[in-house]
Amino acid sequence: MNKLKGVLPVLLLGNLLCMMDVSIMTIVLPEIQSAFGESLTELSWALNVYTIIFATLIIPFGRLAERFGQNKFVFAGLVVFGTGSLLTGMAPNLTWMLIARTIQSVGAAAIIPTSMVIGLDLSSMANRNRVVAALAGVQGLAVALGPTIGGIVAQYFGWRWVFFINVPLVVLDLLVFGFVLPLRHEKTTHVKIDWLGAALSMIMLFSLSLGLIKGNDWGWQSPVILSLFALAFISFLLFLFWERHTKVPMVDLQLFRSRNFNGSSLALVLCNFFLGGMAVLLPTFLTRVHGTSELKAALLMTPYSVTVMITVILTSLVIKRINNKVIVAVGFLLMGVSYLLLSTVPMGSNYHQLILADVLLGLGYGLVAATANILAVADFHGSRLTSSQSVANVLRQVGMVLAIAVFTTLLTSNVTQAKRNTLADAQTQVSRLANVTTAQKNTLTRKLRRKLNPNSTTVTATAATVTSPTVTISAATRQQKATMAYRQAIQQLATVKQVSPSLIPQVTKQQIHHTITLAVNRKITQKVQQLNQELANLVHTVRQALKHHLNHAFLNVFGSLSWLPFAALLIVPVFKFRRED
Repeated sequence: MNKLKGVLPVLLLGNLLCMMDVSIMTIVLPEIQSAFGESLTELSWALNVYTIIFATLIIPFGRLAERFGQNKFVFAGLVVFGTGSLLTGMAPNLTWMLIARTIQSVGAAAIIPTSMVIGLDLSSMANRNRVVAALAGVQGLAVALGPTIGGIVAQYFGWRWVFFINVPLVVLDLLVFGFVLPLRHEKTTHVKIDWLGAALSMIMLFSLSLGLIKGNDWGWQSPVILSLFALAFISFLLFLFWERHTKVPMVDLQLFRSRNFNGSSLALVLCNFFLGGMAVLLPTFLTRVHGTSELKAALLMTPYSVTVMITVILTSLVIKRINNKVIVAVGFLLMGVSYLLLSTVPMGSNYHQLILADVLLGLGYGLVAATANILAVADFHGSRLTSSQSVANVLRQVGMVLAIAVFTTLLTSNVTQAKRNTLADAQTQVSRLANVTTAQKNTLTRKLRRKLNPNSTTVTATAATVTSPTVTISAATRQQKATMAYRQAIQQLATVKQVSPSLIPQVTKQQIHHTITLAVNRKITQKVQQLNQELANLVHTVRQALKHHLNHAFLNVFGSLSWLPFAALLIVPVFKFRRED
């Protein structure tokens, strides 16, 4: 136990950094987009590549760690992750960043599952639940902390330090690592590697993750996406067939004979799905729809992170005293209430309801995740313990990938409808403009259609890009209108006096020219001001309408899925009534 006290902080820090980088980019994507001049669609690969590679490598890396030494494997993973972080922060373009993020994800896949096994091997059965809760809890905490830390760091030091900050922390972890965990003469297990099973699992997870993440961009019914899903399904069937017949399977299918493991698997997918939905939508919602700063958005999400940390600690302490099913059920109920609150957040600057929803989601996630992670390893030892952790980590990533796919798909549909509704309202408003010519109305309508293009699903600063056009009249035009009015006035005076215009005294002509010029300019200025005010009012109305529609576009995503946490209660009976120690 004394040795574990020295090892656990090292493992916790590594897990925190790796999982934080799953979500830390969400808050700084607009800044990176400006720096690289890339579209958000292309830049999203910097997020996707980390998640996909991470999920793909977890299972085979869990086995390789047993063969080459778990301590060495985690140490090497920290080196690789730190190198990837440094390279990502130095990235001059998107290609460099994608390669660097891939390196990061390889290191993370080496650290996460093996850290859990190391911690469990060093703990007694009495302390096992606390170790699992601490490591698994810090992973959920890290995903939630990602946007918060990213927003604070980017606000004061720039987006590159979102990645540079990992480097000194990794170096610190490496320096302590050698003192608390042996790297020489480490115990290894000469297990045979199921290379075919590893290949099939990697193909399955890669194709499934890629299909889910890019389905919305490439089209859910496109040949590429359908092929990816077909490949994932076929490789999954082949993986199951092979694992049942090989002597040294990559994943021991006997794991799924445990009710606790099955219940935990479903619970981990779902609770990370609900966590991912918040992490995916809220940063963009707050910064691009409500116009808050990255720092304020980060602070508004902080209550969730704090609540997760506290809840995970408390759950690990009381799990033996309270029925496990009750803890899981209460957790899902709290997440359901949180989603209902998120679906009705008011548009004003009062974010009390959002903070309350944060806290409830943190409570719910902490209860479910801590319990599920403890029960996932409750019935296993040895190689099955390693397998259970690898599968559990994969399922956490599957939950996050599903969140990205489902939430972005629903949001895309909602944003498209929001723009259509706003454009329809705007066209009605344009048609009612009293002091605008038909040509000007047509020009204004074309500009609005370009700004509110329903075929574009980007939300970044959408409302702010709808700017008010300004009508101006040039000096030459003013002079031309004044001259025409002057000539008409001279002709009318000549007609009244029944004389030729040339016989009107020059002094009289100068007085008339001065008076007419002032009057014409005054009338033009008044009309321009009236017209610009009318246009400004129109644009203000359009921007408010767009903000209103986009607000509902985001919140309706939470509303449309608010039933799911309550439906998740159906998995509670899968767990055993009480875990057997």
